[in-house]
Amino acid sequence: MVPGTARLTDRPLLDFRIDRRFEVRGQEVRRRVPGRKLKEISKRPAYTDLAAHPVPVPSGFASSPPVRLVREGSMAEESCEGCAGGSLDCEQCGGSGTQKCPTRVKCRACGGGVDACWSCGGTRDRDTRKPPAKAQRQVRTDWCRRCGAHDVACPKCQGQQTMPCGVCKEKGVRPCDACKGSKRVRHDPCGGKGYFTAYVEAEISHPVESDRKRVAAPPHLWWPTSWRAGWRVKHLANVWDKLPPDLPESLRAEVEPQLALARREVARRATLRYLPVARVTVDADPEWVYFAFPDRVGAGTDTETGTDILKVVRRPAKQVVLRVAGIASGAVVIAVLAMVLVLRVIGA
Repeated sequence: MVPGTARLTDRPLLDFRIDRRFEVRGQEVRRRVPGRKLKEISKRPAYTDLAAHPVPVPSGFASSPPVRLVREGSMAEESCEGCAGGSLDCEQCGGSGTQKCPTRVKCRACGGGVDACWSCGGTRDRDTRKPPAKAQRQVRTDWCRRCGAHDVACPKCQGQQTMPCGVCKEKGVRPCDACKGSKRVRHDPCGGKGYFTAYVEAEISHPVESDRKRVAAPPHLWWPTSWRAGWRVKHLANVWDKLPPDLPESLRAEVEPQLALARREVARRATLRYLPVARVTVDADPEWVYFAFPDRVGAGTDTETGTDILKVVRRPAKQVVLRVAGIASGAVVIAVLAMVLVLRVIGA
């Protein structure tokens, strides 16, 4: 090739992902839980020095529940100061166990309205109300106790619009809704136990954070440079793992800052995928641009040299794309103008 007849530019692609697991040791917190739970809480791991307490790092990089610890010697039972044996006098009934109750309630059958009697409507004056239009389809077998008319009253209340209260049986008092007549109610803060279990708790968690850096292919190279191409793959599990020596400097500058050890990092998993891509333009063929990159592993290997075979694709140069787009736009404009002219001739 004659010097100056072609130009080559590196356009490498990158897909780098790193997952880090951190260790976070929370602050000590004093807890109080209702009831006697010394045996239950004592089953948790105990510690004396939170900063030095060893906790195994979860395997893998899936989310993991935090480890809850109890400080050694911090558990104790405390009596509830706000109640007596877990209960209090009921404030709603004043400790009487009862509440006032209406002796009669609205009739549920007629709703306590004018339908209580088709003749008087509950007013005691007979024949002051016309029966409903479809009264013949509704059964009325009771006489009205208010106006004395026959077969016109609600069979439940006989026109009185109310019925005896089913709760108090017309006594005027009923059991308290809050204490159910027991005169005392449960003390909610202690759960009705009368005791608290107090202890000092700390939490150690291992959250996972992920980061990704990409140098994606332009749209016209998406398909040929997909995962079917010969992407280089490198797994980095430790801080001291080295980047591949043939990694282009432009990609190295993207990846290296991500490899520094983060604060509180205890484990990592990183996968580096990169694809060397060369963009070639030839002066003798200015209407095309060529892209060369390794073919996918196993698709083609030179058996004599042991090197991967390059795959070359060509795409129209920018000026060709613009020219074609201009021609297409012009054709659309001409078609529109022709249509407008035809419509005008037809209209004339």
